[in-house]
Amino acid sequence: MGIQDRKKRQLEEREQLFLDKAWTLIQQEGVLNLQMSRLAAECEYAVGTLYLHFSSKEDLLVALATRNVSDRLELFLRAAAWAACPRDRMLAVVVADVIFSQRAPEYFRLAQYVSTHTIWVAASEARREAALEASRPVGEAVRDIAEEAMRSGDVASSGLTTQEMCSGIWAMTEGMHSLVSASGLLETHSVPRPYRLLIKHAHALLNGLGWQPIMPLNDFDQQQALLERILREVFPEVPIAACQATENQPGDQ
Repeated sequence: MGIQDRKKRQLEEREQLFLDKAWTLIQQEGVLNLQMSRLAAECEYAVGTLYLHFSSKEDLLVALATRNVSDRLELFLRAAAWAACPRDRMLAVVVADVIFSQRAPEYFRLAQYVSTHTIWVAASEARREAALEASRPVGEAVRDIAEEAMRSGDVASSGLTTQEMCSGIWAMTEGMHSLVSASGLLETHSVPRPYRLLIKHAHALLNGLGWQPIMPLNDFDQQQALLERILREVFPEVPIAACQATENQPGDQ
C-alpha cells in the first residue's frame, strides 16, 4: 500500500471514529447538547483536526444521518421486491418506513432534524450532495413500483409523472412522522392511532388515483389482513402482533 492510500485509509478511519463517538454522545445527551470541542476531546484529537473532516456541527450531523441511510434502504428494497401487485408493494413501503421509525427512533429523529432548513443549509454542499446521492436509491425503489403500475394499467397517470405520484405518499408519511415526534400534539387533537390513520389515508390517496385494486376504506378487516400479510411475507422478523405498532408512537412499545 502506497503512502497516499495509507493516508486516505487513516482519514477514513478517523472520520468514522468521530462519527461513532458523536452518535454515542447524541444518544447519551441529545443532539442539541453535542459540542465539537467535547467531541474532539473524547476522541483525543485537537478541535482543528475535527474541522478538517467537518466544516461545522451541521456538516457532521448531515454526514451522520447519511451514514445510516442503508438501513432504511434495505427495508424499502424488500418491500419493492415483494412478489405482490404494485399497489400492495406501495403499502409495504409505507409499512417499511413505520417499522424503521420504530426500530431506530434515535436515528429517525436525527434524520428529521438534519432535514430542517436551518441544519440543511448550514452543511457544506459536498455533504448535502452526498446525502442526496445516498438516498437516491430509496426514491428510485418507490418510483419503480409506480412505473410498473402504470405499465400494467393498474393506475393511469392523471397528468402526473411517476415522481409526482409518489410524492403524495412521501409527503403524507413524512408529515405523520413529524406529528408523531411532536410529543402530546396528536393526543391534544384526539388522534390516538397515528400510523393506523396513515395507512388508511394511504389507501384513500391510492383510491383517489384510481390505483387498482381499490381498497374499501370502511373495511377494517381487509386492511388489517393486508397489513398482516405484509409483515408475514416481507418483514417476517416483525411479529404479527406488531400490527398494533401502527397504533402507537415510536418507542411506546
